[in-house]
Amino acid sequence: MSRYGHWLSLSVAFLVGGCAQLPEFALPTRSPALDISQPGTAQSRAQMPDVSKKPQIAAPLPLDVPRPQGFDQPAPTPKPAIEQVSFANRGTVRVRVRAWVNGRPIFDNEVMQMAGPDLNRLSPGLSSAERSQRMADIINASIEQLIDQELMYQDAVKKLEKGNPTALDKLREYVDMEFDKTLERMRKAKVTESEIREIEPAARRMMERNLISSEYARSRIKPIVDTRIGLMEVREYYETHLNEFQSEDKVVWKDVFIPLSPNHPTIDVLKRFAEDLANRCRNEADFNKLIAFDGLGKNGEGLGQRRGEIRPSELEKILFEMRPGTIGPVVAFPTGVHLIWLTNREHKGQLPLNDEVAKIIRKKLEKEVADREYRRLVRELRVRAVWRVEKDS
Repeated sequence: MSRYGHWLSLSVAFLVGGCAQLPEFALPTRSPALDISQPGTAQSRAQMPDVSKKPQIAAPLPLDVPRPQGFDQPAPTPKPAIEQVSFANRGTVRVRVRAWVNGRPIFDNEVMQMAGPDLNRLSPGLSSAERSQRMADIINASIEQLIDQELMYQDAVKKLEKGNPTALDKLREYVDMEFDKTLERMRKAKVTESEIREIEPAARRMMERNLISSEYARSRIKPIVDTRIGLMEVREYYETHLNEFQSEDKVVWKDVFIPLSPNHPTIDVLKRFAEDLANRCRNEADFNKLIAFDGLGKNGEGLGQRRGEIRPSELEKILFEMRPGTIGPVVAFPTGVHLIWLTNREHKGQLPLNDEVAKIIRKKLEKEVADREYRRLVRELRVRAVWRVEKDS
């Protein structure tokens, strides 16, 4: 990767730390902009200048949407100043185009920006052939994601310019504000001004395209989700998926290990000392004070929750026989003693449809509907678009 690509990749860590990344489609919190889909506004296609992905703001779903037959058509002739080269030769990188969407380019450095985290996670144990195939799959998936994002960005900009230009101005002001914060974080991390100037145009382009396309997807999908998930749907899912809502037999507990010491040189002496501490322990706050005696440095945390996971294993039987909110007997070992407190106990069985379970179900159903609507929206936009992926030379 070029020096430019290195710093562009580095910028991912700084791109709007305050905005939640969405590795899969969710319904993000509203941005400061107004609704993209205004009541009575025609939902027409867009062919506006694009601004690229900012990974720290709601990334689109990694969908594998097949290209509609007959629509993978040549885009308008690209400008001669833009160079197209193979992935195999990445030594001297200028500006390369990987895809065209309604005549607008998606650049090679944007593809590598999106693909970078997955490429970095490739196992070093892969063979050369396996690595090449995995790299190609990751890069191709990133191209498809960026095409989807570019289509949404263009459609959103056209709608806003026609029906609500003030909202578009606010979105871009928000991008400026967040990008200024990004630059400040980079400066605090000792990135030089020359390096910042080198990556700034592409990084800002990626941020704006990602934010606006995310707001577009939210405004199109959230109203549909809100009308399709109610109490009836939640209850129906619960009753048909009872096996998903089973409680496990487990304990949440605290542990203080007091080792032998010059003040307590034998187990008998140490055990009497620990029993005196236990007798004065009336509640969990009292037990927390005993953490100061812990010789294992684990801040009183009990290791393991389920049967077979408890460490030391000698404590398991005692813990599963205790009542929550009580201190256990002092348990002696050759090197010291354990004081244990049972915070909570769950018994295996069917969980009721309470508020907590209902929230889990609602979130799951919302994601299913949102994913489905996202795929539908992507297919709609692709059918109406002219787009092309450049092949390696």
